[in-house]
Amino acid sequence: MVKYKHMRNHFDILGEIYSLAPGKKLQVIELFVSDMLYNLATLLPPIATSGIIAVLTEKGEFTSIWFYVILYIAFYFFQFAFLEWNYHIYVELSHHYYNVVQQKLFEHIAENDGILEKIGKGKITDTCSEDVSYIVCAVDQAADSLTGIIQLIVVFFIFATNNIIAAVAALLIDLVYLRVMNNNSKMIAKYYEGTRKYQDKIIDVLNQMLGNLKQVKSLNIMPNLTKRLEKSRRSYDQQYDKKYDYMTARYCRIPMVVYLGKIILYIFLAYLVLENKMTLDKLVLLISYFETVISSTDEVLEQFLNLSHNDVRIGRIKHILNFTNETSEIEYGDVDNDYINGVVTFDHVNYNLKDRKILKNVSFKAYPNEITAIVGHPGAGKTTIINLLYRLSRVKSGSILIDDESIYNYTRKVYSSNVSGVFQKSFTFKMSIKDNLALVDSDLKNQINAMKRVGIYKDIEKLPYGINTIIDEENPILTDGQLKKLAIARALLSKAEILLFDEVTSNIDPASTADILNILNDLRDDHTIIIITHKAEFMQMADQVVVLDRGKVDAKGRNAEVFEKSALYRELRTSNFAEPSVNNDFVEKDTDDDGGYINDSENTKTQNTKIS
Repeated sequence: MVKYKHMRNHFDILGEIYSLAPGKKLQVIELFVSDMLYNLATLLPPIATSGIIAVLTEKGEFTSIWFYVILYIAFYFFQFAFLEWNYHIYVELSHHYYNVVQQKLFEHIAENDGILEKIGKGKITDTCSEDVSYIVCAVDQAADSLTGIIQLIVVFFIFATNNIIAAVAALLIDLVYLRVMNNNSKMIAKYYEGTRKYQDKIIDVLNQMLGNLKQVKSLNIMPNLTKRLEKSRRSYDQQYDKKYDYMTARYCRIPMVVYLGKIILYIFLAYLVLENKMTLDKLVLLISYFETVISSTDEVLEQFLNLSHNDVRIGRIKHILNFTNETSEIEYGDVDNDYINGVVTFDHVNYNLKDRKILKNVSFKAYPNEITAIVGHPGAGKTTIINLLYRLSRVKSGSILIDDESIYNYTRKVYSSNVSGVFQKSFTFKMSIKDNLALVDSDLKNQINAMKRVGIYKDIEKLPYGINTIIDEENPILTDGQLKKLAIARALLSKAEILLFDEVTSNIDPASTADILNILNDLRDDHTIIIITHKAEFMQMADQVVVLDRGKVDAKGRNAEVFEKSALYRELRTSNFAEPSVNNDFVEKDTDDDGGYINDSENTKTQNTKIS
């Protein structure tokens, strides 16, 4: 019963695949039918072989052989026609499963921005690239396995019609072989899953290194990283060695069961021929079919093993899709008024992260055609305000309003088209400048106007391929300052009324800082601008200032008034304080036994409502 239950589990994978990528039922049926017809067609050539031997042993006329030659040609024609049909369906299903499931993963990851805190980047990237490509293989392997079993049943029926004792012997040999190899497959799959687990951990470290190569080199931390890697590699080697112990048994020891049984069966069949209880052509036919039994059984078992591996892969896909942020998804409302003036109000806002109070009774207003600066020491809660405006979390109490309407009441379309901005670390995709901007607005005229407004268009025109130049972080063409301007241009393409800037001048040169100062001065004419900054010149340019101290508002109001009444603000304006804000308010990092993150940047929940 255990064996058959395990076999049923192999075919349960089809239901899991259908839940991941519904549709294409007809094509799946076609795949099974074409596979079955191909397998049955492979049973026909031995009939022609047996017929030719019958003609020769019975001393018939040579011309009779041509009938069987024609049968040979017909049998092989149908065999390869069914195979071509099978290949055609396989390719069609391959595109369907790969594209649908990969897109499903991408969308789920984008919606659950805390996923990197629980699932390593190595596992995510490997699953989205490699594991999804094996889904169609799992369907094909299920088809091969089922049709292979049907083929075996047909062969045993042919055996039984010729000699029941030979049929029973062949069946017993095959059942023993199936049982032993099936148990072997389960153990190989178990240790295969173990190797994938430690591969993920090794790739996690590699991804962290790639994002922090300068720190790795300058701080000489590679020796300590190597120690962490060695621990994962030892665990990987243990799993790999155990897997190959079972693989060795599978291919070097267990097959001896079949070959010993085959020798005994062939001796028995030869005895029947010598005793004139079986003709020579029947002997050849049964030997051919028993060889088919062996090869088909090996094929079915190999597909069972592959299905076990692919069950692990599908489990990895489901693990990612089953992940949801600890905080519930914030739903959008039904207010679709797109005529936004841009008055932002925080009204007695409180926000907690578990038992930690991040914002305490925060109130202020930001107005159109003004720059409102949020300032304070690191950890004061500045970036939390920006993240709340991006709807990354819901306030515990109090209200956040835009034009006297709760930000939770607007539709997704209205809200995302009116709130945009730029984070500390600007990001771009490895695609052309034009395509990066097209993620927000594909209109070339609008793209050029946005680039001109931020003063980067002339720089881009000088590039070898202009706006079609590929942005590649590994071979940077644009400076950090130019990338920041490009990010601002991309935010402008959203036509948002409210622009949020979180330490927008971090890690850029003084000239670019001065340029961005001028850009913000220009943008205030037709936007509500909220900035987080630690730089005195940006504080000085603000119309309004909100000074935060450990989550509370220390002072707020017009710039000159706040400077007059807040000692903390005067300290921030006049000191050498130059540490950019880091968003630790939304982040609780988990590290495994094989290493933690090198820095927080990869784990920070800083995802924009709009791409910027």
